[in-house]
Amino acid sequence: MHIPINPKMFYYGFPVVLLTSVDNQGKTNISPISSSWCLGDNVVIGLGVQGKAYQNIQHCPEVVLNIASENLWQNVEKIAPFTGNMQAVNEQYQFCDDKFALAGLTAEPSFKVKPQKITECPLQAEAEVVNIINRDGYAIVELKILQVHAAEGLVFDKDKIDPTLWQPLIYNFRHYQGLGEMLGKNFRAEK
Repeated sequence: MHIPINPKMFYYGFPVVLLTSVDNQGKTNISPISSSWCLGDNVVIGLGVQGKAYQNIQHCPEVVLNIASENLWQNVEKIAPFTGNMQAVNEQYQFCDDKFALAGLTAEPSFKVKPQKITECPLQAEAEVVNIINRDGYAIVELKILQVHAAEGLVFDKDKIDPTLWQPLIYNFRHYQGLGEMLGKNFRAEK
């Protein structure tokens, strides 16, 4: 039997992305996000318009999607209650100017965009902003992937990710989880 409900949020399980963007001073900011989907080389993400990432993409429409693995959940949670936007500080969020240091993460140069990548994230996608739709205090941001980077141990056949080795961090109804045991594979799976 099902019952109708009205949840405050409906995060039914998304990969955690540590989005890096750059401000007008050239400083890279990290914003943990959990609303994204990808098809081909197109990605759509959701951002709060009050955050530093939204500010940054107005100035520099480039980002890196640093996709966290399950072992990084504590690093992600360290920066979750912090914002890089002084105007967004409130009872829930405090200001932090250096989220790399706070989270214990390492910045490294990107190949095609200005924001830095996060070394500890096994998958990274450099992207440019294609379109922004503002809606109800959020922004729906369309991105075009320019370059993907993968940890060498995850790659087979030169440019494919091994799903038996990739362990993404999942944000599931505001809880961090891994994938758990592999249940099976789609008929189109290559490995």
